[in-house]
Amino acid sequence: MQHRELSRQLQRRHDLIQKTHSVSADDIELQSHWGRYLCVLVAGFLENALAQVYTQYVQNAAPAPIASFAAVALSRIQNPNAQRFVETARSFHEGWGNELEACMEQNGRKEAIDSIMANRHRIAHGRDSGITVARVRAYLDRCVEVVEFIEAQCQGRTDISRR
Repeated sequence: MQHRELSRQLQRRHDLIQKTHSVSADDIELQSHWGRYLCVLVAGFLENALAQVYTQYVQNAAPAPIASFAAVALSRIQNPNAQRFVETARSFHEGWGNELEACMEQNGRKEAIDSIMANRHRIAHGRDSGITVARVRAYLDRCVEVVEFIEAQCQGRTDISRR
């Protein structure tokens, strides 16, 4: 992960995932609560990643007023599912959207993003969610692959898609 703030956020989530087992391994109900909490944190990470990676790209590629406008527009994207990620990439470059869509079709990446967001909605509205810490951990790994792919696109290298 190239973006420093996103790397810090990611590390905090990984650290918390590691700690959940040691603090509540024998308590199934507590593990369930941890799963829901971590799901919400990963959803927030995805929102932040989408905005921050593209904002950094625009700041490096466009004059300040345009970069400022784009940063505000990107910060308003909420609850981005996989299709919203592709639409955002496509709004920068048609080819980027197509490449990202192909990347997401591999290794369960699309399903990971969509599951995180769907579970976040269920959790936020007080509905049951079958999300577990183990699933969040697996989904987070797939989500990081997508963010790294987007970073690579913004830097002009997409060899990461072959993972």
